[in-house]
Amino acid sequence: MTSSLEFRPADPLPAQPGAGPDEAGLVRDAQAGERGAFDRIVAAHHRRVFNFILQLARQRQDAEDLTQQTFLKAYQHLGRFDGSRPLINWLLTIARNSTLNHFRSAKKWEELPESAAAAEPSPAHAAEHRDRRDHLWARARAVLSQREFEVLWLRFGEDLTVEETARVVGLTQTHVKVLVFRARRALLKEEKSL
Repeated sequence: MTSSLEFRPADPLPAQPGAGPDEAGLVRDAQAGERGAFDRIVAAHHRRVFNFILQLARQRQDAEDLTQQTFLKAYQHLGRFDGSRPLINWLLTIARNSTLNHFRSAKKWEELPESAAAAEPSPAHAAEHRDRRDHLWARARAVLSQREFEVLWLRFGEDLTVEETARVVGLTQTHVKVLVFRARRALLKEEKSL
């Protein structure tokens, strides 16, 4: 059965400089104090980390602050990076933990009206499928639990594998699969009721 639900990031992610198999080398260079090595890491992954945090925080200013905090923590703990794994997964894990800690310390999640959410205004030439996709993510946020939304965003918005998603959120792969299944089922049910 084919569904009209399609989960893709807001914009296609172009190949970034420094992303790929040489990431461990960049990390080693940054640890050794090479000027610019960490800047290349930030340039390669800033957009994905920011977009992920924005989906969790829903406020642009919080997302900007938490993105900066994520990269600061990454720089401080470069020695903990496992070069056999993708750097983006490690960065997204730090981003997730920083965001959750930020909201735990605030002790209260403040829901904003849809119009005040941190969504970029779409340009005049935006295609209809972009509007539909954005609407789908807004519906997902309204219908799903925070955990279901987070897993769904990592899996389809960030295009991580089930294994990578499980590592980022600290769950088993089976639990991630169950959450994705439940989330998609809830969205399909909600779509049929419209």
